[in-house]
Amino acid sequence: MRITHSKPFIGEKEAEAVREVILSGQIAQGKKVKEFEDIMSEFLNLKGGVACSSGTSALHLVLKAMDIGPDDEVIIPSYTCTALLNAVRYTGAHPVYADISSHNLNINPDDIKNRITSKTRAIIVPHMFGYPAEIERIVNIGLPVIEDCAQALGGTYNNRPLGSFGKVTVLSFYATKIITTGEGGMVLSDSIDLIDKVKDLRDYDKRGDTKLRYNYKMTDIQAAIG
Repeated sequence: MRITHSKPFIGEKEAEAVREVILSGQIAQGKKVKEFEDIMSEFLNLKGGVACSSGTSALHLVLKAMDIGPDDEVIIPSYTCTALLNAVRYTGAHPVYADISSHNLNINPDDIKNRITSKTRAIIVPHMFGYPAEIERIVNIGLPVIEDCAQALGGTYNNRPLGSFGKVTVLSFYATKIITTGEGGMVLSDSIDLIDKVKDLRDYDKRGDTKLRYNYKMTDIQAAIG
């Protein structure tokens, strides 16, 4: 018997939601994206969300919004998705690997402390396979924490939702994730200033300056599925 790995559950409700969007004529980023952002931020009890094209783009936008760049260092676990490594390198910053704990495969808080230098700007903390990292210990280190809940949406730690501990949270909605939009991601935070910076960086249309921005939008088709 073959056990299917990470098979998405997509059915008639999702098909009908997509059909409605297609027939509406508004298929790019629009009101469905905003509705999806509001639903997710309410679910995690955070003040704002920004939907984007992937979990990797969500990480990249967060790092850019935090003004992380060349000569800065970002601590990531030695065992994780390559997206973390790529997002850090997109900014020109240097990824610094911290060891993982043998009992849960998450980043080890004790080894994080060994990796901190004067150049450390942030820690990215994925909750691997839905198993919570020791997030309170990591937050108490005192550096900005980016929670990666790509594999842990809906999980809790000490009766509090994962994704509500760090300075900011990123989600992925790839086909194998907890919920899927095919491709897609989201940034969520209680910092409205950070959310506004991410929104500004997400797309470049109708701007009054030539600042570097990106085409990292989610479509209403994807948001309808979500």
